[in-house]
Amino acid sequence: MVKRVLTGVVAALAIATVLPLRAATQLPSWSTAGGPILAQSPELTASLQRLHSGSAAWRDALTALAATGRRAIVVTPDHVRVRDPKGESERPFDDDVLAEVQPLADEDARVEVVVVVVNVPLLDEMHARGVRAEFERDLDRILAHEVYGHAIPYLLAGSLAGRCADPAPGQRVTEACAIQRENQIRTELRLGMRREYGLASLAISRRNRH
Repeated sequence: MVKRVLTGVVAALAIATVLPLRAATQLPSWSTAGGPILAQSPELTASLQRLHSGSAAWRDALTALAATGRRAIVVTPDHVRVRDPKGESERPFDDDVLAEVQPLADEDARVEVVVVVVNVPLLDEMHARGVRAEFERDLDRILAHEVYGHAIPYLLAGSLAGRCADPAPGQRVTEACAIQRENQIRTELRLGMRREYGLASLAISRRNRH
């Protein structure tokens, strides 16, 4: 995949990074979601709070992360723009992408902030006329993968060296770093184990088969 740069939230991220947590939460439309994670939108905040309440591993990771002063910022697509580093033009976040993680690294590959974009409107649309609890469980599964599986390893390492990858070609899904971490959270919250890559482990895939 061509490396992409998320813009549009960078100014808010810089403020959130340097200010104390209490001051950072005074930014319009942002709220705390359990320690060093800032979230935008009530759905994202509620999901992160469910993960924090239900998972000891999640709480332990956030305690360790809080000591570093680094942050994860969780947003919906309307708060970001995408720029190809080889070009000058910007465009909206892809409306068919469900989630993406972008570490904000400096020239020395150090990472103080990771942006997690979750396409809540797309997930909501895919769950249209479905059971609301299924939407919430799928959102929890997505955040377990993107935040605990990808973002937190970057932040605990403080550099791109903390990358926790998705399955490589030919690798068993359950052997991939990000999937193993996601499954740890899924187990604690009884969200089912993930044994396939893609959308197959979400409730929306089961609904769409009928």
